[in-house]
Amino acid sequence: MKSAPDHRCGHVSFGIAGFGTYAPEKIVSAETLAQEANIPVEKLTIGIGMKHIHVANDDEHPFTMGLSAAKDALADAGIKGEDLDLVIFVSGGDYDYRNWCPSSAVAHALGCSHAYAFEVRNGCAGGNLACNIAGGLMERDASIVNALVICADTLSRIVSTKLEECHPLLYFGDGAAAVVLKRDHPRYQFLSFAEHTDGALGDLLKIEAGGTRLPITPDFNDWDKCYAKVDPEKFADLINRVYLKEYVDVIKLAVSRSGHEMKDMDYILMNQVKNSLRAHILEGIEMPQDHTYVSLIEFGHIGPADSLFTMAMAHREGLLPEGNLAILATSGMGFSWAASIIRC
Repeated sequence: MKSAPDHRCGHVSFGIAGFGTYAPEKIVSAETLAQEANIPVEKLTIGIGMKHIHVANDDEHPFTMGLSAAKDALADAGIKGEDLDLVIFVSGGDYDYRNWCPSSAVAHALGCSHAYAFEVRNGCAGGNLACNIAGGLMERDASIVNALVICADTLSRIVSTKLEECHPLLYFGDGAAAVVLKRDHPRYQFLSFAEHTDGALGDLLKIEAGGTRLPITPDFNDWDKCYAKVDPEKFADLINRVYLKEYVDVIKLAVSRSGHEMKDMDYILMNQVKNSLRAHILEGIEMPQDHTYVSLIEFGHIGPADSLFTMAMAHREGLLPEGNLAILATSGMGFSWAASIIRC
């Protein structure tokens, strides 16, 4: 246990009481992706650092995967759906349907009779943000005791191996993670939060078709515009010029707000990025390279679920001893960065 006192942003103490995860059984290897994309497999295995991704079948969707992860988290927390006061559904990509509320569907499926349910979208930083929104609502509403945050995506469906503009995103996979947040819970308490957005990068990643500017009408046939595409040069410029500095800066700000110093931090849970970038981030905060959990190799990048998924895995493997300090760090399209400091 660190000797320095914790500083909490707000008067309410809340922590993670239960973890849940879900990954589809179907696996697509880096070799298969590379062959379909007609690129060297080393771009994925060495350049990115992945072996394969998990891909949803026709019966697996953000709602179904998120519901499975939610049930897992409830069981881990030892509570039932009727005990929930808040349900937040987070996704970086598409829901099962357009103009639909998966949070209320989950609440109904779990038997939540009095919970308030809503969605959060902040790219791959959404799960981190949603946990802090839940804490903020606990601050405002004393009746909120148990909150459920679910992150679920089928990002493999918005990427095509046939399009060169999708190749930087071929490590996008499918999966879900969920956490139960409990008022006054002694483990995994959220101490502080910091965030920043660079709006100049807002158009870096988007799907052109399906919105109001390019609706899918009966005569629509430009199906290439139904995938997420990036300009490889602009994407590389983001990484080299902006991404690393913003990631490190938001972590340092969150650490400062927690009442601690960077040297007090023991571990970091992150959204999954390529090997070289992860190494630079850890160097930037002077964290040993093995003080993070890497799920990229086996699962690829699964959107806002990444950081909570890796936290669940690290928790299950005993890598987060009680009393240690951990960083929950994320980034998302927009482009946004967010970090929380957690007392394990």
